[in-house]
Amino acid sequence: MSQVVLENIYKSFPHRSGKPSARLEDETGTAVLRRINLTIQDGEFMVLVGPSGCGKSTLLRLIAGLETVTGGTIWVSNRQINTLPPKQRDIAMVFQSYALYPHMTVYDNLAFGLRRTQTADQEALDQKIEDGSPAKSRPQHSPSSLPPWSETLFVKLTRPLPSQWRYWSKQERFVDQRVRTVAQMLQIESLLDRLPKQLSGGQKQRVALGRAMARNPQVFLMDEPLSNLDAKLRTETRTQIVNLQRKLGTTTIM
Repeated sequence: MSQVVLENIYKSFPHRSGKPSARLEDETGTAVLRRINLTIQDGEFMVLVGPSGCGKSTLLRLIAGLETVTGGTIWVSNRQINTLPPKQRDIAMVFQSYALYPHMTVYDNLAFGLRRTQTADQEALDQKIEDGSPAKSRPQHSPSSLPPWSETLFVKLTRPLPSQWRYWSKQERFVDQRVRTVAQMLQIESLLDRLPKQLSGGQKQRVALGRAMARNPQVFLMDEPLSNLDAKLRTETRTQIVNLQRKLGTTTIM
């Protein structure tokens, strides 16, 4: 159950010398968030609304682990995550500025988080590969007698080569399957070989959403993902986000 619970959350930033703030001040600094108590149920789509500077993005960054909590506790699935680093929280965040890697293709942007995730349960990974339909562009068999470090090396060295000449480890086959599934859901299959600079604003936003979806996290955090889009595209993307969230059933805070 991916329930998110915020208990008595406080967040203060240190005083800036010579720069008075209009926000509340206390002995610890500038108080941005005070006494935030909130429960987001499993599978719920929670939207936080408020004027610029009221602390919406700060609250999302606290949940993601990009900011430290001054006071209070954050729970995800009955697990306190205050002291955990971001990579251990199983949370994916979509930023307002898309935050795509400009030197990577759309495919590699979608695959980046998956490739950095080490799979502890190899049997579970094997089962995921067997249950999924294999992509047409990849081979059906790969040597499995190599030690893990050499497999990783061969995968990296052969990645720029055409599909038929690449070395496909079990992890890389799982990544490929997941990337293509997400690309199909977002209708960006034709964009996988492009760089971010070759995409429109709406396409970049879909890639950013896909990168978060590919990891299959417990919680999605979306920090004003529509603000850089024009009015018509904003309406279309908003509808798409809602439909995707209903299909995936992932707890989402936007």
